[in-house]
Amino acid sequence: MSATIPIFPKVGKILVQSGNIVNWNRLKRKPNNTSTEEICECVSVCLSNYLKTADRNQLQYATELVCENKEFIESLPAEKRDDLKITVKVVLYNRESPEVLIDAVDKALSDLGVSFVETVLLAIPDIENETTVEDIKPFWTVLQTLVEQEKVFFLGICDLDKARFEQLFDWATVKPCIDQVNLASCCVMPEDLRDFAKLHNVQLLTHNDPPDVLPLQSLQNAIRKSSTDKDGDNWEPSWISRYSTIVKCRGIILTKGYVINLTRDIKRRS
Repeated sequence: MSATIPIFPKVGKILVQSGNIVNWNRLKRKPNNTSTEEICECVSVCLSNYLKTADRNQLQYATELVCENKEFIESLPAEKRDDLKITVKVVLYNRESPEVLIDAVDKALSDLGVSFVETVLLAIPDIENETTVEDIKPFWTVLQTLVEQEKVFFLGICDLDKARFEQLFDWATVKPCIDQVNLASCCVMPEDLRDFAKLHNVQLLTHNDPPDVLPLQSLQNAIRKSSTDKDGDNWEPSWISRYSTIVKCRGIILTKGYVINLTRDIKRRS
């Protein structure tokens, strides 16, 4: 492909739907992938598959792409729903519109063919650890609405220290019942957080996602891998939904997938 002539010059939004990556043979051969590598693989493969069958003339005028990996999008069997537990982790980069959380959760529901999930975890990338509870409140308000609508049963937050978690807990109508902490940043679960969690029946979980799970350079290179150099310019993640379905009592991961919303300002194209 040419490195100078873009394939989709007017596109400002790409939605990637990976389907169930548990069944992706190419990812099975890479069992030690980091979250970043896994997400970039999903972006590159889904975009590549989309471009293979797309009309190149129409792509010159397209403004949005929906790259569904239809072969691997699997609705969960309704008769087994009571035996399954679904968790959706939303990594939110776009802080301008709290309502994007609705889309992030709804897209995961649609991929799985279900009307509700047990748990949604909210992660807001915060490399400098400067996010305040006031910053979180508008997004938590949207999540509480999803609980009221019975689309979600439980809510959790990621990477809050004890002081901020307590502030959110005291303010929220729907209390966070999970704090998912990256042990790479603290090595040992802080004692004050453990004491608060025990007192209020909060579950402390761990994760190994990097603070910035989808760096701009990694994302743009993943897009360039399936298109051209120019097509990869200026892309940013808006949000990432990672869903996982576990068989209760057995701990078997039945499904795992990503819905990734990417945006760019095409006026900034170099």
